Amino acid sequence: MKRLFGVLVLFSAIVCFSSCGGSSTSKAAQHPYAGTFTIGNGISFELKSDSTAVIHFDDVVYDSSWKIVKEDDVEFVNIEFNGDQSYYYLKDGKLYRSRMEMDRDRLGSEVTYQD
Repeated sequence: MKRLFGVLVLFSAIVCFSSCGGSSTSKAAQHPYAGTFTIGNGISFELKSDSTAVIHFDDVVYDSSWKIVKEDDVEFVNIEFNGDQSYYYLKDGKLYRSRMEMDRDRLGSEVTYQD
């Protein structure tokens, strides 16, 4: 019985320590949103780690900015366009055009990050 208890304690410790692992230098830990991604219609977004952004529409390149917003235990990104600081909303791998669409998870465009 003592042997079984010891094995269970050892197994529990291994599971606990392996689930807490992870590299603190990973890209996601540094900035989970920074990077270049595209949406289905071909528009690409480059979110830089200094909170500046570049949006590419066909032949047009637009210099922008972005910021992380934390409200009521919800985290998302606002991307500025044409002077509107909240033109785009990025959350959970989808890009939305309004807060209501994001909150309801409606009409979001899937984003595909480039490696």
